[in-house]
Amino acid sequence: MLNSKEAARNLTDQIMTKVATGDIEGGLLLMKPYVIIPESEFNVMLEQTKLQLPVIQGRFGKILGTEFISEKAVGKSMLQITQIQKFEKHVMSWKFIFYCPNGKWILNTFNFDDNIRSFFE
Repeated sequence: MLNSKEAARNLTDQIMTKVATGDIEGGLLLMKPYVIIPESEFNVMLEQTKLQLPVIQGRFGKILGTEFISEKAVGKSMLQITQIQKFEKHVMSWKFIFYCPNGKWILNTFNFDDNIRSFFE
């Protein structure tokens, strides 16, 4: 659990620093202690992601880095942090949703995909 919204943002920045270098596995492993999904599900997701990486890079090109997009609080208990992973030909959206049930923030949900239209809706 994280002590503040700032700690949540710091965690996503650390994750995206790994992602920017192509180390998506390392980025995902940084979030592992903070997610609520069971370890077995996390490990399956990690293996599926590793299998998809060559396809993603083959389609989108070289990784150019990452960029912070937004931080949005909903009430006092929810926070969404959105960042992008930039490639030569496309971007991937990374969304992290944190929940604060008792003064500590947990990473409730995260996803990454190439649906960039949602930024303009």
